[in-house]
Amino acid sequence: MTDKQDDQSELVIEVLNQYLDYLQNSDQESCHGLRAVNPELKNLMACLDSLERLAPDAEDRNQETPALGPDDATQLLPGSSSGRSALQQTPEFGNYELLEELGRGGMGVVYKARQKDLNRIVALKTILSNQFASEEEVRRFYLEAQAVGRLQHSNIVSIHEVGQYLGQHYFTMDYISGGSLANTSPQMLSESSQTDFIQVASLIQQVSKAVEYLHSKEIIHRDLKPSNILVDESGMAYVTDFGLAKVFDAVLQGAEHDAHTQSGTIVGTPGYMSPEQAAGQLDDISVRSDVFCLGIILYELLTGVSPFKQNSPLDSLVSVIEGEPPLPHSLNSDIPQPLELICLKCLEKDPELRYQSACDLADDLERFIAGEPIQAQPAGLRHAFQRWFRRQPALVSRLSAIVLSTGIIQTVYSTQGVDFYYHLKIMTLFCLWGILALFFQWGLDHFRNQEKVRYCWVAADVSLLTGLLILADSPVGILLIGYPMLIVSAGLFFYVRLVFFTTVLSLLAFAVLVLSRPELTELWQYPVIYGMVLAILGMITAYQIYRVRVLSRYYELRRP
Repeated sequence: MTDKQDDQSELVIEVLNQYLDYLQNSDQESCHGLRAVNPELKNLMACLDSLERLAPDAEDRNQETPALGPDDATQLLPGSSSGRSALQQTPEFGNYELLEELGRGGMGVVYKARQKDLNRIVALKTILSNQFASEEEVRRFYLEAQAVGRLQHSNIVSIHEVGQYLGQHYFTMDYISGGSLANTSPQMLSESSQTDFIQVASLIQQVSKAVEYLHSKEIIHRDLKPSNILVDESGMAYVTDFGLAKVFDAVLQGAEHDAHTQSGTIVGTPGYMSPEQAAGQLDDISVRSDVFCLGIILYELLTGVSPFKQNSPLDSLVSVIEGEPPLPHSLNSDIPQPLELICLKCLEKDPELRYQSACDLADDLERFIAGEPIQAQPAGLRHAFQRWFRRQPALVSRLSAIVLSTGIIQTVYSTQGVDFYYHLKIMTLFCLWGILALFFQWGLDHFRNQEKVRYCWVAADVSLLTGLLILADSPVGILLIGYPMLIVSAGLFFYVRLVFFTTVLSLLAFAVLVLSRPELTELWQYPVIYGMVLAILGMITAYQIYRVRVLSRYYELRRP
């Protein structure tokens, strides 16, 4: 890469960092100015705009809200004190007395309020940006109110009133005093008894029936998660927060032009999306997308762990699209197999393999509760292997390569009569490689410091490959493809430093190999060229990862 290209890259990064600062300070005028001056960065800035809508507020990450979850409203950006509305400075709001703030997140802010004329407690939701709200924000706010207003179901929070007070748009709905499932879920399996599992199945069944009712009214929720499910003192579940709901018939009203429903836009909460949502394939979102989200909630209730939530939103999205969570019984051995099968069927990557409706899910949960055989069946051998590969790709890819290589070597030994002791050394090296792969995968699954495990695994791979190349008979030319493969495979972890570490280690190992095999130095220019290719490949791989990380860097900047 030339100095001129380096300067251009640094300038792009500087502009994007400035754009992020404006976004985080809610300085729309400056954002518009940067977009006008840098039209060639329009697509990158659009990505940042989309990711900004997904970013959780630092305050919300540190504490759980007691009722309507933290993602039930529009978040405030850090340092934006002017964004605090007058609602937080006075308890009076027309016919309502504001008692406390319940949560803020995707679109607005929710308060616990007392309706004066009827003397009843309600939840009051407003647009956080009040008088500065755009026409699009107001339209989406009322679209949510209209979507909820026509729903009448015992497990869906009902809406009471829609209005405007002093330029502030609002609507009121049922107040559920028990709190969100995000707060109550840790206590649901305190003893992991059969009664507890039936209680979990019953709760998800209630939610499934509510979601099926939504689908019958041509509404897809698209943001189902524990904080959007409220549970009262009697154990009754309620679905809330329809800010991202997709109304089928809204297309007739021009909603297809909604910036939040354009193809390629990521809609939802990282870690609680279906694969088609995480990939921005909004045209593929269907009722089965909500079924996937119900599976995520069920998994979290059964294991106490969110199946796809990672250290950053970017990693969460990648996990949803490509990853497979650990089997539930590996985290809680008391989970009944039928309930685990129901959960895994919901979490199928292919929508065709999931329950085809929330009603089908509710029916299977009813069978489990009644002690009857369920429809979900264990995965076949091929599908089980696919799940294993998504769950542990590093291990499966290495074991597959080892098995294929040893099979070829054993065939050659059997047909050509290779020296036994030479054959024994090669096979021993491959067996050691397989054992170490199993050990390092175990470390990734059980050690908290996964970064050290990855580095040790890469170092072991490079060392074993070098040992194999030193022992192998001439010529070894084609086997040198192993070093580039290790560099590229290190990039699958999405860590720039790991790629550089693998590249440097591969260069050092190749130097040792050249010194150990004199025939490789007969034409000295070839080893030099090969080393340069390894270095360039490592830089290209690392740069591609860096480009992706630049777009998500502001997430890390906003972490406490």
